[in-house]
Amino acid sequence: MDFPGVAFITGAASGIGRATSLLFAAEGCQRIVISDINEAGLEETKALIAESHGGAGAGAGPDVLAVPVDLRSESSVDSLVEKAVARFGRLDYCCNVAGIVLGGGTAEVQTSDFELQYEVNLRGVFFCERAELRVLRQQEPLASKDSKYPIRGAIVNVSSLAGQMAYADLPAYSAFKHGVCGLSKSDAMKYGPEGIRINTVCPGAVTTPITKNLPPQKPEELEALLKIIALGRYADPEELAQAIVWLSSGRASYINGTTLSVNGGRQGF
Repeated sequence: MDFPGVAFITGAASGIGRATSLLFAAEGCQRIVISDINEAGLEETKALIAESHGGAGAGAGPDVLAVPVDLRSESSVDSLVEKAVARFGRLDYCCNVAGIVLGGGTAEVQTSDFELQYEVNLRGVFFCERAELRVLRQQEPLASKDSKYPIRGAIVNVSSLAGQMAYADLPAYSAFKHGVCGLSKSDAMKYGPEGIRINTVCPGAVTTPITKNLPPQKPEELEALLKIIALGRYADPEELAQAIVWLSSGRASYINGTTLSVNGGRQGF
């Protein structure tokens, strides 16, 4: 794939966000912005990108800007985007990956847990997308070898399978992930005419840090879950990264307003 522009990834300290950052680098993107609230993890991701290109001193790898961000803060998100544009002059492949999941039925869930998931999973995505759009709408379209149609940018928002179906023990998480799908589709219709593509990726079960403390925990529960996944396993973060990076690329030039479910063939969905 050809990535002549600037990649921008939230949630880059671990899991799908880290895998997405590494894949952009592997595919030859030379300007990458990575962000996360976890500063130590963010530096680890930056080091891994450098290591994958022969070490930080080799000079052959991409220019990586690592910026800590708190998605709960409008000013923090705006500052992140401002720093990215100050460094690289534009944004092109915006991947809003960061998220958090907390279990608990509506009758039991703490208000603080509900609000935290809202602030990160929906409002935070809104803050990111709004700041990104304000940049994308003002910049000149960029051509790629992968498409004859230059565009002003592509945004990929990461939702969840819980954004497409109900989970009895994840009502707040499911509500906000549904919201991400609605936000993405609405904005795809609004800004597509301006040369900006916006799509959503909905992961199923993935082996990431944010899901390690959620059910299923018992062997029999895990076995039951795997039986309803046609491929019989969890996804690796790298497999989600492939979907995100491809949707960002010129190879997906006619895909806009789409929700791509990456779930291994989940039965009953």
